[in-house]
Amino acid sequence: MQWPPGRNTASSVRAVPAVCYAVIVLGASVVEPPAGGLTPTGPLGLVGVDKWVHAVGYATLAVLLAYALRATTTRRLVVVAALAIAYGAGIEVVQSFLPFRAFSLADALANAVGVSLVVIVGLVSRCVTRVRSGRSGSD
Repeated sequence: MQWPPGRNTASSVRAVPAVCYAVIVLGASVVEPPAGGLTPTGPLGLVGVDKWVHAVGYATLAVLLAYALRATTTRRLVVVAALAIAYGAGIEVVQSFLPFRAFSLADALANAVGVSLVVIVGLVSRCVTRVRSGRSGSD
């Protein structure tokens, strides 16, 4: 007998990396940050390293969610984006209640940028695959 009933075990296993990573992100987001923090300027000198960490961290979450959800359609990629962005926003709200953390719209935006880049790459990849195979259409 399969447990839980009606669930595909292979699909459930695909979710394990995303769930584990989400737990790690939550844990890292609610502990007191190290003294001194990160260096003020990141690559290219445009934004701080912390924003790059947010973007890469949430891009990674989006990739893992896409794998878990077998996000090969536009609809599923949109679901991936919504889940990852909502998770990041939720963590920012949780941080607003912690004495050593604060809500940061800039962090939430960096999270969304990382997720959006993954979704854009997924959509472009999907279009290229369709063009190469001679198929067209939408889902």
